[in-house]
Amino acid sequence: MSRVSRVKRAISLAAIAVVVAGCGSTATPSPTPAPTPVVTPAGPGPSTIVAASPTANPAAQCGHYTGPAATISYAIWGDTTELANQQKIVDAFEAMNPTIKVNVTVADWDTYWDKLQTSLAGGNAPDVFLMDGPLYPDYQTRDQLLDLTPYIARDGFDTSQLADLGIKDFTAADGHLYGLPRDLSTIALYYNKKMFDAAGIPYPDGTWDWNKLVSVSQQLTKTVNGATQWGFYTETTDMENYWSELVWQAGGDIVGPDKKTLMIDSDQAAQGIQFLQDLIYKYKVMAQPTPGGSGDLFENGQAAMEADGSWLVPSHIAAGIDFGVAPLPAGPAGKATSVNPSGVVVYKGTKSPDAAWEFVKCYTGPTMQQLVAQLKASMPVNKSVLATTYATSFDGGQVFADSLSYAHLKPSFRGYNEFTTALQDELDTNVFNDNNKTAKQALDDVASQLQDLLGQ
Repeated sequence: MSRVSRVKRAISLAAIAVVVAGCGSTATPSPTPAPTPVVTPAGPGPSTIVAASPTANPAAQCGHYTGPAATISYAIWGDTTELANQQKIVDAFEAMNPTIKVNVTVADWDTYWDKLQTSLAGGNAPDVFLMDGPLYPDYQTRDQLLDLTPYIARDGFDTSQLADLGIKDFTAADGHLYGLPRDLSTIALYYNKKMFDAAGIPYPDGTWDWNKLVSVSQQLTKTVNGATQWGFYTETTDMENYWSELVWQAGGDIVGPDKKTLMIDSDQAAQGIQFLQDLIYKYKVMAQPTPGGSGDLFENGQAAMEADGSWLVPSHIAAGIDFGVAPLPAGPAGKATSVNPSGVVVYKGTKSPDAAWEFVKCYTGPTMQQLVAQLKASMPVNKSVLATTYATSFDGGQVFADSLSYAHLKPSFRGYNEFTTALQDELDTNVFNDNNKTAKQALDDVASQLQDLLGQ
């Protein structure tokens, strides 16, 4: 449920290459006559948030499991709070499917991937495990994940009830689904209402652009009780938090549609990243980042605005901030934000494929997605629940839901981690943590290395 809001680049997925492919037996659905598949291809356009029509096929719904009794394992990343949240969802699933027992395990981000790689190599991976969208191709292309398309067809499961961009992210090159999106995370502009009220400044809204962000941030950057109140804050250690959005808002991109063409070295992409550097060093409305991070300055009451993810809603509420949420300010090429789906996948060697599929299927259904919405730690992937329960559950829910209409998928391709590590190291060292280079100079310097890493 929760997203990792700090640097996620410590792991190396190169070890996956040595994992023995197809360690377990290849599981196939029981020989039930399969109707025509209802996997809805996700086109390049934005996701449309509409209520999905209920299916008439009972097998496609949760609570109609007729397979053998089973105990399955479900592995996630996160902390104790996340474990408690997921246990609530598992409890709901078990109440609907009393012959399936689900054992949940949790580990922090780095440990999670290390343990997963080890268990895959040993042929004893969890039956179901959480998958980050950008890393999905690294696992799917190495024959470790169960193809869910035959199960989707057998049960008549309608994937059009799920957010289009989420389905697109988990659709492999062969057109099949080797996982389903579980939830979504997107980026918007948080603002501290108390600070805006004290300055007599109207709250941000959908009319804002980069110039307006700079102007208001300058007004809100001041000394208060001997301490600096910054006008703006964001995390610079991962593209998801803000700089990828700025690249798209400037008309640039990171990689091409073929996932083999480098685009981050364009003038437009550099313009977006340069804007973030300028917020720090030219306009001086954002604190200079420090290696290892300095905490969330917005949540600590030290910044009036923050560009960051939907996963921060629960922690901002817990911190007692009276905050609002607005769309990210538009750039020269218009509005843009990012969306990063998390998904649930099934280990190809599982001994209980039908029970594992039932859990994955149920997770995306209305009952369990209602729990996702109520927890507010991420956005439900079910269109109906997203458009109703989540959008109305807190001040800003509708902004996050509506942002899918202009969202770009966070890049997802084989070799993603190595690519982003090289790119982020260059930006951290020379653009964000210090202004040794302009954005264009830094991107030009790392471009050849990035191109070599694409398609690995």
